[in-house]
Amino acid sequence: MKPLYRAVLALTAASVIVAGCGSPTAASNLASSAPSAAQGASPARSVAPNGIAHNVSRQDHGQHGASSGLSAPPASAAPAASATAVATPSGVGWYAVPLGRAYGDLAAIAGVDPEGARVRLVVRADAQGSTAKARLEDAWFTPSTGAFQPAGSVPAQTQRSYAGPVHLVFSNTFPTSFQPVQVTVEVDGRHAAKWPSAVPMYGSLVNPETLSPGSWDNVVLGQVGDWVWVALKGPQYPPLYPHSWPITWGFRVWNRVVAFNVVTGAAVVYSVPRSYGLGSWSELTTPNEILPSFAEAGGRVYVGIGEWLGVLPAVPPGQVPAGAVHASSVAIRLAPNAAYVAQEDERALDTLRSFTDEAARVLASYWDTEAGVHVSGVPAFSFYQRDMERAWNLDPAIVNHGDLPTELLWAMSFPVATGSEAVMRRRLSSEVLSMLQSPLQQDAYGMVVKTPSQVMAQFHGRPPLQLPGFSIRGNAYVPNS
Repeated sequence: MKPLYRAVLALTAASVIVAGCGSPTAASNLASSAPSAAQGASPARSVAPNGIAHNVSRQDHGQHGASSGLSAPPASAAPAASATAVATPSGVGWYAVPLGRAYGDLAAIAGVDPEGARVRLVVRADAQGSTAKARLEDAWFTPSTGAFQPAGSVPAQTQRSYAGPVHLVFSNTFPTSFQPVQVTVEVDGRHAAKWPSAVPMYGSLVNPETLSPGSWDNVVLGQVGDWVWVALKGPQYPPLYPHSWPITWGFRVWNRVVAFNVVTGAAVVYSVPRSYGLGSWSELTTPNEILPSFAEAGGRVYVGIGEWLGVLPAVPPGQVPAGAVHASSVAIRLAPNAAYVAQEDERALDTLRSFTDEAARVLASYWDTEAGVHVSGVPAFSFYQRDMERAWNLDPAIVNHGDLPTELLWAMSFPVATGSEAVMRRRLSSEVLSMLQSPLQQDAYGMVVKTPSQVMAQFHGRPPLQLPGFSIRGNAYVPNS
């Protein structure tokens, strides 16, 4: 299903370590070859009940941005509810990096290194439809002017990872109903200040469980004194929730960056703008081909996420009270090109239309074949079973593990919230989910073998649902054109 996940399943731990999301002693390449076909088996994803032992998983993530000498946390620091804004220093904000112009929309930032007024970027760029042909590119970006200059390819390398004393400790218990996960912050193995409940962390229901659920969606990026920088994924719920089944994971993006004081428990939350390109989705959603990049220089931290570069104060300005949570609304200093956004919006809609049409054709073929009806324009179901035509909705990993194609989730979640495109996106998404949730789809998976007469009896000899692009005539699905 998800091309990226299938390509890295057997190397899940190594792939995450590349992104700084695992044992600090292991390493792999950012631009690596795909594993063999034997390694590409479908992952086992499940929505497990809360019966898993409460083992502990540590994270050693991100870049170490400063000295690791941390003060001991106070005996107690009562949290204070606060939603006041933090003042924004000059130059602080988010900058859209025009990766699509140079590399196409299958590109994402994989490294940042500020040098004076410019920032050297490492960009991971994938060939269309294949992570096996991923490459790393050098580029220079000047935030103050928006100037972007590609600087050629670079050898495969390991993404820099945090090696400091701060760890996020999660339970291995799968979260239920998309509820936040519990986290303990530790410094050199000792409890630090309590993470504020007003800043929820989420977890992904990935199985086999190479990492704890919370470790997929939350990562320490770096540290400046007693402040650690943590990237968090969201949103809490998948598209069209609560009617979103079988989507269980793979729908979250890095949407918050938090500066957290491990001594006082104070936190400042920065919202991350959404990227538009497919690469920024497929590379950074679970299972995390790459993670957000981080560097610190000149009193600023630089955070690269997808197509965005964040320039933020290394230490939040002003006095943030102990236990307080402040929301900082930093400006978008450089917006993405409008034509590029429109192009990606149209591509996402086309992708969603394609998935909708393909799913409908497969189900029409299944029904018409079981009904013994031959309809012009509807191939026999064996045509799909023999892989002579794409049939993405016949993979049982969808129903067993919530393993949907990356491109489908990107198209369903594309960040255009208003207008006719948003209405069309919601309609198409609803049609896809309605088909996936239908009893006819469950039969088509073939996990429970039924005879044609059993299928007909189950649905009283009548097609059980309306399919996009088809009409029901008699007991058959007939293409509209």
